[in-house]
Formats: sequence, C-alpha cells, structure tokens
Amino acid sequence: MKYFVSYIQRVIRRIREGRLQELLAQWLWMGRYVKQFWWLIGGYTLLNMTGSALGLLTTMASRSLVDSVTGHNSGMLGLAAAAYVGVGVGQIFVSAIRSRASLKINLHISQAIRLDIFDQVIQTDWEALSEYRPGDIQYRLNGDVMMVINNVLTFIPSLASMLVSFGGAFVVMVQNDPVMAVIALCGAPISLLVSRYNIIKMREYQKKNQEFASQNVSFNQELFQNLQTIKAFGLVDTFTNRYREQQQTSVRIQLDRNKYQQLGNIMTSLVGQAIGYACYGFAIFRLWQGEISYGTMTMLVGMAGSLRGSFSSVVNLVPSALRACISAGRVMEITGLPRETAAVSPELQRILARARDTGILVEMHDVTAAYAKDKPIYTGAEFRAAPGEIIGLVGPSGLGKTTTLKLLLGLLHPRTGQVTVSCAGEAAEAVSAATRRLFSYIPQGNTLFSGTIAENVRLMRPDASDEEVERALRAACAWDFVSELEDGVHTNIRDNGQRLSEGQKQRISIARAILADAPVLLLDEATSALDVATERRVLQKIIKHDPRRTVIVTAHRPSVFAQCTRVYLIGGGRFEAINDAQLQEFLEGEESDSGREEQRVDGT
Repeated sequence: MKYFVSYIQRVIRRIREGRLQELLAQWLWMGRYVKQFWWLIGGYTLLNMTGSALGLLTTMASRSLVDSVTGHNSGMLGLAAAAYVGVGVGQIFVSAIRSRASLKINLHISQAIRLDIFDQVIQTDWEALSEYRPGDIQYRLNGDVMMVINNVLTFIPSLASMLVSFGGAFVVMVQNDPVMAVIALCGAPISLLVSRYNIIKMREYQKKNQEFASQNVSFNQELFQNLQTIKAFGLVDTFTNRYREQQQTSVRIQLDRNKYQQLGNIMTSLVGQAIGYACYGFAIFRLWQGEISYGTMTMLVGMAGSLRGSFSSVVNLVPSALRACISAGRVMEITGLPRETAAVSPELQRILARARDTGILVEMHDVTAAYAKDKPIYTGAEFRAAPGEIIGLVGPSGLGKTTTLKLLLGLLHPRTGQVTVSCAGEAAEAVSAATRRLFSYIPQGNTLFSGTIAENVRLMRPDASDEEVERALRAACAWDFVSELEDGVHTNIRDNGQRLSEGQKQRISIARAILADAPVLLLDEATSALDVATERRVLQKIIKHDPRRTVIVTAHRPSVFAQCTRVYLIGGGRFEAINDAQLQEFLEGEESDSGREEQRVDGT
C-alpha cells in the first residue's frame, strides 16, 4: 500500500511538471506520421502477425510430429510431417516477403518524413533558427529523425506481432495446462518492476547521449571547416586533445548507460531462467505422471518460452519508444519554431511584376534593430535607397552594417518600425521572406559551393544560357581569369572554392548576383579582396548593366564611397545620413585607430 501511494504521488508530481503532457505531445506528433502512412504500416503489421502465427503453428505441428514418432498417434505421422514441413516452408516465404516489404515501406516512409521535417526546418524563421549550432541541427535532422522513423515504422507492427505470439501461446497453454500458464506468467510482475527502474535510467542517459551527439557533430563540423586555419596556426595537437576529450566523454556516457541496461537485462534474464526451469520441471512432472504426451510436453515448453519471450519483448518496447520520444521532442523543438512569412500578397505581386521596369525603392522608418534579447544596435533608423542609386553603409566593425542587410532581407525583424519595398505607383510592402526575390545578396566571406564555376553562377537561375553566364562574369570582371582555367566555366572549384583566391571567389559571387538580375543588389564587404582599380570597374559595370538597379554596399574603403550617391553612418546606437566632410572625418578616425592598434601590437 505504501509503495502504491508513493507511485501515485510520483505520477501527480510528473503531471504538475508537465512531463506526462510532454510525453503525450511527442506520441501524438509521431502518431501523425503513423496516420499518414496507416495503409503501409497496416500491411507490414499483418505480415508480422502472420509470421508470429506461423511460429505458433510450428510449435503445435511439432507436437503432432513428436507424438506420431513416439507411437502416441502413429497413424498421423505422414500428415504431421507434411504439416511441420509446410509451416516451415511458409515461414521462409513469409519472412522473405516481410523483409522485402519492410525495405520498401522503410524507404518510402523515411523519405517522406525526412522531406517533411526538412521542409519545416528550411522554412523556419532565420533569427529563431540561428540560436542553434549548425551541427546540432544536422544531428537532429539525421540521428533524431532516424530514431523517430524507426519507431513509427516498427512500434505498431512489433507490438501486434508480440501480442499475437503472447495471446496465442497463452490460449494454447490454458487449454492444455492452466497451471503451467500461471507459472509462465509469474515472472511478469518482477519484469515490470525491473523494466520500470531501467526505463527511468535509460531515459536520463539517452537524453544525455543525444545532446552529446549533437555537440560532437558540431565539433567535427567546425574542426574540418577550419582545418586549414588549425594547421596554419599550429593547433593540431590542441584539437587532437579536444577530440580525445570528446571521445572519452562519449565512452563514459555509453558505459554508464550500458551499466543500467545490463543490470536490467541480468535481472530480467535471471527471472526468465527461473521461470523457464519451473515450467520445464513441471512439464516433466506431468509427463512422469502420464498426464501428457511427449509431444504435448514439447509444445507446452515451447509455448512457455514464447509466452515469456513475447512478454519481455513487449516490455522492452517501452525503452525503445521512450528513446524515440526524446528524439521526437528534439525534432519538435526545431519544427516548432516560428515559420517565415512567404505568402505573396496582391500588392507584392504587382510590385514583382513591375520591379524590373521601374526599379525598387527600399526604405526604413523609425527602425530599432536588435538580436533576441540583446540591447538595441541602433534605434530610430531612417533610410532610403532609390532605383539607380549606390548607397554606402559605413561604421565600426560589428556595429550594425551586416545587421542592416539582414533587416532588408527579412532575415532579422525590426523591434520597432518598419522596413519596406515599393515601386512607382504601388503601395509599399513590408519586407519578408516573400520579398527576397527582389534582392541579390553577396555576404561577407566565401559563399561558393562544390561544383563548377558555371553551376555556382547559375545557382539563382539554373536555366541561364552559357552566353548569359559569360556576360555576368564579364560584368563582375571575372571572365579574364575564368577563361584561362583549364576547363573555363566548367572548372570544378571543389568545396569552399579552395583553388581560387579570395578576390576571384568574390567576383564569381558577384557574377552570380548579377545573373540573378534582381532589382536590388546588396554587397556586404563583397569587394574587400579586390584591388582599388578592379573594385571601381566592378561597381561601374554593375550600374551600367542595369541603370535601374538599387545598390547598397557596406565597405571601409574611400574608393567605394566615392562612387556612392549617399552614405549612412552606423555605430554607437545611431543610424544617420552623413555628408562628405563627416565621412572623411570618420575614415580618418578609423585610420588613426588602426594605426594605434598596430603600434600596440608591435610594442612601439
């Protein structure tokens, strides 16, 4: 009674903590996929149940065969042998069909679930998703999703199959020897108690294991992305030691989890062994008394083993299901993040239709920019970039220039105020995921993908002709070096554009943005690796390529700002248009600060 009261109290505490609601939500989430593929899972379940039924029939056929051989019912020897062989052959074919069906169903359901979850994640709001490390997201989309898929595919078929084995064996035993059926079930309460303790510990360590696995993927991803830097800085030993520490942590978690798992297995196995001996002894006693035949004894012992095995398998499904729930919760955490607004309103549709003819006006009105709960980067920002203008953004590093471009792209949302796009004769539309098609964006750093130069340039327009690709490369001042490569535009540049210089990578990225032919071009330090003369030619060709294009550029060089229509200063919590004198004062201050920093580093 005391134990029962304690158990009820624990259940009530978990309800208050929300753990049971959380578990129910995870099951319902996985159940949505079960419902979606019910006919496939149902077919697979029937095949599993058929296999279990044939297993029971094999045990029953063996009784007839043994009884016939031992002379108890010799007239049925031929029929018994035929039945035994027939059931055995049937099992072979059912097993082959089940294996084939399992593969097809697994592939079909796996692909559909992966695509569905990937689609949800890829459409998630960037600002919300950026709180997670890329390696963590990658593991959730692979390891956790695979755990969910396995549970969706196997839980119901396995449970149904085990229940058929359990129910069938129990019915046969009750009909032939009710006492032995009771003996075979005596281990059930002990198995439940052991499994309950095991489940609590396994849930705890499975959660630790999943979290560590995500961290490990992030570590490996970061390591190999920065392998060149690690080698150049002589940090190989440092990262080797970090990797060793990661592996030691993994080993410790696995061993701790295995310890509780094996303790549970030992207890369950000992109980099962004891019950098995009891059933076997009781069957021998009944045979010695002459109350049953050899065949019946063989069948009862087999059925007792099937009964115990089926019950243990049902119990063991629970830890597997809980592990899947943990993974489901981790996936739900990502898929439950807010989605981007990609719907195209009638007003935006009209803007899109006229954008290339009229150009696009980009404006910010009383905007406050901030990340998550951080303090504002700037407040009350007013900004305007009209078709045909080159607008410069200047300011200290890390104080808002890239943030502003993210606001224009709808990746980051203003805390107050509004960012809009419009064209002549149409009402302004707030920026969102749907307005990004109006922008071509060249971010800081390398943005090339593995593949050929042509594939990288065509990324935004896969249907572009070779002539259009060449024109874009010429406009970006990239054709001269591309045409001299061994395979020209079809040269494979490998991951991260390893065989190209930073300036060459930038020009290919600019060519890609030009080919996209969007009415607004955003360049975030996109010409920083070019010499001044090339930088000037690139900017001039961009404007010449389309005089209606709006260009917004962040930079530090005076040569860039010399070509700008207007320049905005961002920094110190402010965002304001400045004149040439103010710009010159800022650039001189930056140069002076840079000189003092160099002196400090040199110790002079």
